[in-house]
Amino acid sequence: MTDAVTYTVESGIATVRLDRPEKYNAMTLPMWRAVTDAVGRAAADDARALVLTGAGDLFCAGDDIGALADIEDERDVRALVDTLSDCFEAIERSRVPVVGRANGSAYGGGFELLLAADVTVVPEGAAFALPETEIGAMPLYAAKRLTAAVGKQRAADLALTGREIDGATAADWGLFARAVPASDLDEAVAEVVSAFERASPAATATTKAWLNAGLGSPAERVGMRTGLGYLFAGPDAREGAEAFLEDRDPDYAE
Repeated sequence: MTDAVTYTVESGIATVRLDRPEKYNAMTLPMWRAVTDAVGRAAADDARALVLTGAGDLFCAGDDIGALADIEDERDVRALVDTLSDCFEAIERSRVPVVGRANGSAYGGGFELLLAADVTVVPEGAAFALPETEIGAMPLYAAKRLTAAVGKQRAADLALTGREIDGATAADWGLFARAVPASDLDEAVAEVVSAFERASPAATATTKAWLNAGLGSPAERVGMRTGLGYLFAGPDAREGAEAFLEDRDPDYAE
């Protein structure tokens, strides 16, 4: 477990916290693996629920762009896709219900983590966006989940344009379960957790498995590897990452 992700259990409730606030909780591969491991630990600890949250004022800025800039070959693409897929699938398949507690805004992979959770509560005024196409990449997980959640047009609006929406809009669209004033966030999360504490663990796990049946097929990973591999085989992904790190507009070839 990396120091940038913490795991605790108190009174049967597990908490996983992204703890890299100085970098806005931007996700590295070790952080993705740590979240995956923590989800497994919650099940081993017989937790009644797992709360996924972040440290600081932002839930997660997405993937660490420096790590994307280091992708050089097909092996690197496979490692990235498999690491992220392992995490999202662990959340979907865990018998422990996962409650997303967005302590602030979320972008890219951070948005996707909250989308993967079973019940996510967000602040009404927080911002959410998938800016991957702006840096020559693609929203791997969200691209396959958004259409079912919000329909093709809204999915395309988010995934293709990088449009930013607030928490109230995200909840209204059905991306997240609840949007509340920031001051009410802890109370709303506690209400969700309390419901899981009262419910039958077996019934909760079985219902969750049925809700997520059919998700995370091997074909998804193949498609993700193919799409991301194509992007990183060309110049756009590297140019996008370098432009972001250099704080300039990317210059994409025609």
